Amino acid sequence: MSLKLEAARRSTSGRQVGQLRRQGLVPGVVYGHKVATIQVEVPVKELARMVHTVGKSHLLQLKVEGERNLRPVLIKELQLNPRTSAAVHVDFFQVNLTEKLTVQVQIVLTGESPAVKFNVGELLHVVHTLEVSCLPNAIPGEIVVDVSGLAEVDDAVRLSDIVLPDGVEVSATIDPTEILVKIAQARVAVEEPVAEAVPATEEPAPVAAE
Repeated sequence: MSLKLEAARRSTSGRQVGQLRRQGLVPGVVYGHKVATIQVEVPVKELARMVHTVGKSHLLQLKVEGERNLRPVLIKELQLNPRTSAAVHVDFFQVNLTEKLTVQVQIVLTGESPAVKFNVGELLHVVHTLEVSCLPNAIPGEIVVDVSGLAEVDDAVRLSDIVLPDGVEVSATIDPTEILVKIAQARVAVEEPVAEAVPATEEPAPVAAE
C-alpha cells in the first residue's frame, strides 16, 4: 500500500516560514542517499491525515510540483508544536526501492485476553515498537499481536511467537525470547487502617488564689 502526498518546492526560509504555517503549509526537506536535498512545503491537513492514518513508518509517494516522477519517501522526522500538536517541520527521506531499510514498526494488540476478562491478571504491553529490516515496499503499517491466548498469570507472547509478513525480518541481535506482551498479577488495592481519633485530654481548671 502506498499513499501520495502533494508538495511544492519552497523558496522561503528562516523567519519567513512562519507565514507558510499561517497559510496552512508545513515547511520541509527531502534528502537521501545520492539524492540532492530540496526544500518543500506540504499542506498541514494532508500531512496530518497521512500520519494519523498510517503513522510515520509507512512508505509515501511524494509528488513534487513540476516533477514527472513520484519520490518514494519516509517521514524521517516530524516536529510538532508542543501547545497545539500541529506539524511545524517535516524531514522526508527518499529511499532506494532496491535497498533494504531498518525501520521501527508499531505493535498493535488484537483479541481479548481471558486473564483480563475474568480478572485473573493485568495485561502488560511491554514492547510497543519493533525494529525490522525489509525493502521499502514491504514495510508493514503495523505488526499485529493476538492476546486471546493469554489466560493465566505469566502467560506471554514472545518475539518468536509472532509471524512477520513475507520479506520482513528482525535483527539477529534481538533475543527471540523477548517478551512483547504478558499477564501480570493483578494489583490489589490495600486499604490503610484509619487511626481512631484520640479524645483531647481536658486540662484542670486553674485554682484561683485566695
